Amino acid sequence: MTEADEFTKQAIFMTKPEYKQDFHYKVIRKRFNADFASKKNTGYVTVAAVNLVGTLEKSKYDKLLTYISVEKQKRINRFHRYQDAQRTLIGDILVRYLLCKRLGVRNKELIFGVNEYGKPFLVNSTDAEFNISHSGEWVVCSIDNMPVGIDIEQVKPIDISIAERFFSKEEVKSLMSKCIAEREAYFYDLWTLKESYIKAVGKGLSIPLNSFTIRIVKNNITVCSANETDNYYFKQYYIDQEYKMAVCSSKNEFPDEINFFNIDELYEELLLILI
Repeated sequence: MTEADEFTKQAIFMTKPEYKQDFHYKVIRKRFNADFASKKNTGYVTVAAVNLVGTLEKSKYDKLLTYISVEKQKRINRFHRYQDAQRTLIGDILVRYLLCKRLGVRNKELIFGVNEYGKPFLVNSTDAEFNISHSGEWVVCSIDNMPVGIDIEQVKPIDISIAERFFSKEEVKSLMSKCIAEREAYFYDLWTLKESYIKAVGKGLSIPLNSFTIRIVKNNITVCSANETDNYYFKQYYIDQEYKMAVCSSKNEFPDEINFFNIDELYEELLLILI
């Protein structure tokens, strides 16, 4: 088992109530806080993930809802499924928490806007850009002082032929060159990398997915558009055997590890930061 696998197991194990007061839990929390402190305002990408094992208590859900904008509250309240509302709420809360930690400000000082393509940004600071993604039991976020994008997808059976609609010809050729047993995983590798790139650029689906090519050569990942190589960098993270995750940034300064959180254990800490 790799260090990343072990760290993921530890993070998920932290969801158990009996683990909350364990000494090892406190050591890991100190490690998280030290990591944020060491990277504060240094320009390094921050990558964080919340595992949504179980359901957030309704009282805690309602409390956290008061820390986001009225507009976002209305959007969340329109969800029919509690799980969808919870994922969206935790995504917003996670961004606010990380921005407050990184910038040394209070939640009420954060002012958000959206660009012409719908990508959210921080209006009153040019020191941090952010992006969120969620799928299944995970909510993930990346923060940088440069354009950044993140995507996570739960790996599910899929009709590989849809790649012909969304992938470039070169990507389709690369995908079909894989043995059948490897195609599904590689499809999600390409998909998350492409999504993270589009989100980093910040122009949404105005950039057709098949208008650029992701090239994966061993551990080197590049993106090519209109026969030119764009100046963006990528890093894939192992988060769970059932998921694929990728981060894209305009600079190659990624952390080695994800900062893992469990929303129940961190509830009190979140409230302290978000006041």
